[in-house]
Amino acid sequence: MQRRFWMFITIVLIGLAALTAGAIAQRNSKSDAPEVADQWEYLIVSGGSTNLASGNLARKQPDGSFAQEAIALQANFDKLGAKGWELVSVSGDPVNPKAPVYYFKRLKR
Repeated sequence: MQRRFWMFITIVLIGLAALTAGAIAQRNSKSDAPEVADQWEYLIVSGGSTNLASGNLARKQPDGSFAQEAIALQANFDKLGAKGWELVSVSGDPVNPKAPVYYFKRLKR
């Protein structure tokens, strides 16, 4: 009777050891796999006054605390934002200082 008990305990311990070794091996194989980083796509738009030729300007704040807003430019930015684009930077063009360059990015799908 005692012999069966010790045999049972031995089998249980061997089973637990095998399960533990399998779990450790599985965890190590996952950590060895490289993580997939977010991938981005970029859009560069050379601005200027092309979209603003209509002179369509407005003030967002009734008290005039902000300068006039370019409605056409804002509408275009809203469309890009709806498609997932995020404005990340704006720089000036040294040849034509009135033509800013807008840099957008979004997650690659």
